Amino acid sequence: MLLACLAIVLLSCALALPLTHRLGRNSGWVLAAPLLVAAGLLVAVAEPAGPVDEVWPWMPTLGVDFALRLDGLSLLFSLLVLVIGAGVLIYSTRYLGSNGRHGSFYLLMTVFALAMLLLVLTDNLVVLFVAWEATTLCSFFLIARPGPHARESAIRTLLVTAAGGLALLAAVVVVAVGTGTTRISAALADPIWHENAGFVVAVAALVAAAAFTKSAQFPFQAWLPDSMVAITPVSAYLHAAAMVKAGIYLLLRFSPALAGEQVWSLLLISAGLITALFGAVAALRRYDLKELLAFSTVSQLGLLVAMIGVGTPAALTAALVHTVAHALFKSALFMLVGVIDLQAGTRDIRKLADLRLRMRSRPSRSLSRPRRWPVCRCCWASSARS
Repeated sequence: MLLACLAIVLLSCALALPLTHRLGRNSGWVLAAPLLVAAGLLVAVAEPAGPVDEVWPWMPTLGVDFALRLDGLSLLFSLLVLVIGAGVLIYSTRYLGSNGRHGSFYLLMTVFALAMLLLVLTDNLVVLFVAWEATTLCSFFLIARPGPHARESAIRTLLVTAAGGLALLAAVVVVAVGTGTTRISAALADPIWHENAGFVVAVAALVAAAAFTKSAQFPFQAWLPDSMVAITPVSAYLHAAAMVKAGIYLLLRFSPALAGEQVWSLLLISAGLITALFGAVAALRRYDLKELLAFSTVSQLGLLVAMIGVGTPAALTAALVHTVAHALFKSALFMLVGVIDLQAGTRDIRKLADLRLRMRSRPSRSLSRPRRWPVCRCCWASSARS
C-alpha cells in the first residue's frame, strides 16, 4: 500500500504536462487530487500498534532493497508534504496568470512532492540520499524558473544544498559500512552507537552538516532569503513547509541513536540558537514581506534544531508540534503575501502602510441602508466628492 501511495503521486507527475496543455493553470485542481488521495491512504494504512514495512528487491548483488516504512514520524511528515502540497497547487490555479505556460511549474512541483514523500517513507539509506538530491534539484529549477535575474540565487542555493548532499552521502557510507546494513531502522538499532565513539562523532557531524544546509542553519542560512526570488507558491511549499523540513526530518530520524551525545547536542543547540537569534534580528530590519517571512522561517527553524539538540522526550515532542504548526502558519502567510502582492502591486510594508483602509461611520438612524465596505483613501475621497 505504501508503494501504491508513491504510484498515485507519480501519476500526478505524469499528468502534469498534458493536463496543463489542456486546462492551463486550472490543472492544479486535478493535480491536487492524487496528493489528497495518497494522504488518505496513508492514514488508513497506519497502524497504531507499530510501523508498517514493505520491502522489494532492488540491488540484490549489493544487498540493497527498496524498503518503505510508515511510522509516526514518517506519517506526520508525509501528511505535511501531501496536504500542504495539495493546498499550494489549488492556490496556484488563481495565483498564476491565465495566459502563461505553466507546465514546467506543475511538473516540478509534483516531482518535488514525490521526492519528499519518498524521502520520509524510505527505510533505505541509498534511497534517502537519492530523494534528498531530487528535492535539491527541484528547488534549483523552481528558483531559476522566473528568469535570468533568478539564476544567481538558484546557483548559490544549489551549491550550498549540494554540499550538504555530499555530507549526507558520506554519512550514508559511514553508517552502511559501520553497521553492515543500508536499512535505516536496522542501522539505528545496531549496538555500534554505544560501542564506537569515533563512529558516533563522525556520523553526528556529517548528519548535522547535511541538515544544516537543507534547513538554513548557521553558517548556511543565507540561501533561504536568496530563494525568495521564486514565485510565492514555491516559497510557500518548498521554502516554508516542505524542503526546509527535510533537514528537520533527518535530525529527528537520527535522534534516537544520537540524542544525549555531547557532540550532537553541542552542534545542534549552538547552531540552532545562533540561527534563531540572527533570523529574528534580521527579520526586524526587512521591509519586503517575503524577505521578512524568510528570515522569520530561518529563526523558527533554528528553534526547532535547538529543541532536537536538547534531545529529551519533552523537547522532541515540542519540536514535532512546532514543526506542524510552523509548516501550517508559515505556508499560509506566504500565500497571503502573494495575494497582497497581486492586489496591491507591492510587498514593501512602507508602501502598504500608505494604503490604510477607512470605514464610514455606521448610520445610527436607518438600518435599511446598504452596507458600505472599506475603501482606500483615494477611493474614499473621490466618493465623498461625488
